[in-house]
Amino acid sequence: MKISRTFFLTFTIAVFAAACMLALAGCGKKEEISSFATVEEQRAQGRANAYVVAAEYQRQNPRIQGWEAIVKADSSHTSACPQGDGWTEVVFMRTERTDGSTKNLQVEKATVMCSTVSINEGCVMVSPTNNWDKFPKKAMDGACGPIAEVPMPLPKVAGAK
Repeated sequence: MKISRTFFLTFTIAVFAAACMLALAGCGKKEEISSFATVEEQRAQGRANAYVVAAEYQRQNPRIQGWEAIVKADSSHTSACPQGDGWTEVVFMRTERTDGSTKNLQVEKATVMCSTVSINEGCVMVSPTNNWDKFPKKAMDGACGPIAEVPMPLPKVAGAK
């Protein structure tokens, strides 16, 4: 009788342990999904940051001083990745028309990729000269940025709203 009681107790403990292990295996960290409002807040912060970073880039580059800047949103902001990839496109533009003419508007553009996280990362020219393809951080573009490099929530860079 003692053997069967010991066997029963051992068997029960083994079954309990197996059930616990299966339960824990299903309790892995689940992907956190951010709300629409959170994603929009991060998208707005990223654009504000990129605007400041682009303004500093523009200040240092006489060729594009005085041009209008169009800051696009980081396309990697999603509910699963509210911080984005840390980079966004900025297009600098200027227009020129012959005096008195209403036709033949000439548009000149320069496109850069700017950090949405750090003024020190700055911007990298995409066109008319493509330095972006050679830039080490290009690999981050389009992929969710790791929290160690693209914090959540995005910090405000100096001068950002």
